[in-house]
Amino acid sequence: MKKVKIENKIVNNSMWMIAERIFQMGVSIVINALLNRYLGASSLGLINYCASYVNMCTAFVTLGLEYIVVKELVANRDQEGLILGTSLVMRIISSIACVIAIQGVVAVSTDFTPIYMTVTLLQSFSLIFKAAELIDFWFQSHLNSKHVAIAKGITYVVVALWRVIGLAASMPVEFFAFATTLEALVVGAILLFMYVKEGGQRFGFRFSWAKRLLSQSCHFILASMITVIYSEMDKLMIGQMLGQEVGDYQNGLYSVAYGVAMMWVFIPNAIMNSYRPAIMEGYTTKTNYHERLRTLYSIMIWMGIAVGLGVTVFGRLIIWLYAGAEFMASVPILLVLIWSTLFSHLSVARNTWLVCEGLQKYSEIFPIWGVAVNFVLNYLLIPHLGALGAAIATLATQIVVTVVAPLFYRDTRPSVLHMGQAFLAKDLRDRLKGSIKRR
Repeated sequence: MKKVKIENKIVNNSMWMIAERIFQMGVSIVINALLNRYLGASSLGLINYCASYVNMCTAFVTLGLEYIVVKELVANRDQEGLILGTSLVMRIISSIACVIAIQGVVAVSTDFTPIYMTVTLLQSFSLIFKAAELIDFWFQSHLNSKHVAIAKGITYVVVALWRVIGLAASMPVEFFAFATTLEALVVGAILLFMYVKEGGQRFGFRFSWAKRLLSQSCHFILASMITVIYSEMDKLMIGQMLGQEVGDYQNGLYSVAYGVAMMWVFIPNAIMNSYRPAIMEGYTTKTNYHERLRTLYSIMIWMGIAVGLGVTVFGRLIIWLYAGAEFMASVPILLVLIWSTLFSHLSVARNTWLVCEGLQKYSEIFPIWGVAVNFVLNYLLIPHLGALGAAIATLATQIVVTVVAPLFYRDTRPSVLHMGQAFLAKDLRDRLKGSIKRR
């Protein structure tokens, strides 16, 4: 009976998370369709270029605590207040340091251009308020994401209204840049209120907990930094290599294409989250482990192919509806980026296999390949092809990280074989049914 209750809580928790993502996507599509048309490619590119500097600091700001806090909260229920309070203090200190550092970097890289410094500053304040996302981990540790979903749902509405007011009043780009900080502020305030309402322990601080948390999370900081550099490099290099005016326009085109390409990723993420425990159970019990793994790979491959073909056929219509005629130059970029999602999802799905086999070190090695390949290809292609060159570099990098790099290591070659078998398998339907029944 207890096991059934836990499973029901897991399902209910997952449904709230998925519902929140669907609601966010619905609100974002409508608001972004209006916002993209209002801002245009150059102003949108400016906001996203400045946001890349902020995002680059995310790995340092979070201190890798997202990997540790939930585990510690579950293991030390009587010290939840100390764990959260200590983590919050650490996050706030690192955030303030990053806000100052970001301003210095942007000032030097943009020749002290006021608009870039102002937009970046307005967005960088979000790092401080995002410290409250640690409370999200507390709800996660109690399998109670309902409150988090409600908090984020309210926040999406508030931020949407902020942007609608800005559109109606014809506000400048700085007004819309502040939306990032407003979102972090509102969701943080609501989560804090709900934490207190739910009877959460009073926050405290203890140096021994700070030392303990950092000793566990420090090695995650480097891995996270590599991943963030890997994901933000495109926009930064477009802005730096093409100059401010051309760079902002190209970043605007790239941002719209990237946003559309990533719009559906919550679906494969939900599937991977559902299959992960079944695969791990299969590894532990030596029951249908490889079959479940190949089934997951098959789903990722054929779903990616279906979405890729759909976007290839309807890409022009999608861009026109989402951003308007000014962004039609984003279509070729989208048609390249959408295929990169197929390989990126396979790469994420492989992480479960790496964990099961005790090969987690490769989850840090492969992103290093990605950074190197992405940098070289961006350097060669962006001057000639602009944002399209960055998209090509992204696709090539994902192929290298997912398929090529693992072939150079004996331990990880089997993962490529599994993916090949999943692609060639003709009995996906039977294996999928069998896997679901055995779960």
